[in-house]
Amino acid sequence: MDHQQDATAGSPAPLPKRQIALFALPALPHAFIALPLSIVIPTFYAANTAVTLTQIALVTTISRLADAFIDPVIGILSDRTRSRLGKRKPWLIAAAIMCALSVFFLFRPPADADIVYFGVWAFTLYIGFSFFEIPRNAWSTELSRNYMERSRIQTYVAICNISGSLVFWILPLLLFSLTQTTAITGTTLTAIGWLYALLMPAAVLLAAFLVPNGDAPPAPPSSLGIFVKAVVRNRPLWLYFAAIGCWGLGQGMYLSTIMMVMTDYMKLGSIFPFLMILFFVVQIAAMPIWLRIIERIGKHRAWALGMTCDVLTRPLILLFVSQEMAMLPMILITCLGAFMNAPSNAAPAAILGDVVDYDILKTGINKAGKFFAFNTLIMKAAMAAGAGIAFAVLGAANYQVGGVNDAAANMSLLVCYLVIPAIGLLAASLIIMRFPITRARQEVIRRRIERRAIPAANDAA
Repeated sequence: MDHQQDATAGSPAPLPKRQIALFALPALPHAFIALPLSIVIPTFYAANTAVTLTQIALVTTISRLADAFIDPVIGILSDRTRSRLGKRKPWLIAAAIMCALSVFFLFRPPADADIVYFGVWAFTLYIGFSFFEIPRNAWSTELSRNYMERSRIQTYVAICNISGSLVFWILPLLLFSLTQTTAITGTTLTAIGWLYALLMPAAVLLAAFLVPNGDAPPAPPSSLGIFVKAVVRNRPLWLYFAAIGCWGLGQGMYLSTIMMVMTDYMKLGSIFPFLMILFFVVQIAAMPIWLRIIERIGKHRAWALGMTCDVLTRPLILLFVSQEMAMLPMILITCLGAFMNAPSNAAPAAILGDVVDYDILKTGINKAGKFFAFNTLIMKAAMAAGAGIAFAVLGAANYQVGGVNDAAANMSLLVCYLVIPAIGLLAASLIIMRFPITRARQEVIRRRIERRAIPAANDAA
């Protein structure tokens, strides 16, 4: 282990807050592009280029099918990587380079950009995301096995993620003197691309050279059969994957339609950036509160509680259909939704970290990279499926982005925004409530792993 051991407890001493903050920092520029890629880019391309909603759905689906082959490979190679920087850091450096190149083109499309242009650069960016997210999440589990410190690390990451999203929505306001609008424009997307190119490499390099590798012993080679057998017998893993799949399906539909709902249906396009700024400010404020809730009721229950309450707040928009009526209520609804959605930013990765430890106890092999690869794959596939279904439904209903739509088209939009996402989130909530690794059980797992590691360390010495 890179950080010192607590001699009395036999477990790693807590990481300094400075190191946790540096580890989390790359999540901030990553969020610059992760959020607009889901919310803004599809709508922007459909309205400003030759790419159609149906083509966007096709590209998204094909990209996610390719992930089925690429993500597990990244997880396996990440577990087996050996370098002076450790197992995970070289992948993050490569991701920063790959994403910066693809963002430069994807976020600055010419007016005649077609499905090939969109497909090539979107696919490259998705692969860069895998290079970043899988090793980074695996690294997070290796920094600490302590139940609450692991939650604290993910809370820092979540705050950086939310802060990056917040900066994205503040940019249109900062660029108002140039664009004369607070809407998301091509100028806004260009600014995001340049800001990412400057900040992401710097943040990754700071984390790579100033944050320890953690407890990351090399993963011994294992056959596919051994890996599959370990996964099949891991009930906590399957419960987690089922929950994240349902959550991803609902979130994919929700995120892909939220901008259309706010601008086309609610007629609040002029204040949409302000609502998103408010949303992320509230989320940042909510994260320390949810960390306290996690300490009291556990990660899985906090996540389930947040999802259930989030679902209950979303239909409130149906009470307000005119712009004059909707503005103040939407501010309140946005604050409620932001608070309830907050634990989804930190709890899932922290829960999967506990599953990794459970597997280490059972098999003696660190499969963090593989597990997070499948996590990323399932999440991306579910979110892509949700977005693909939404765009297909809207396309079948002849929904016109930014245009005049009939009652049937508007109803299809509301179904994609409210009904199907609610089913996915409620299913995820019910599944994760049955998650068996509580704080007390995780402490038992941690102590057993560390007792097993002490004799091995003495033998090596």
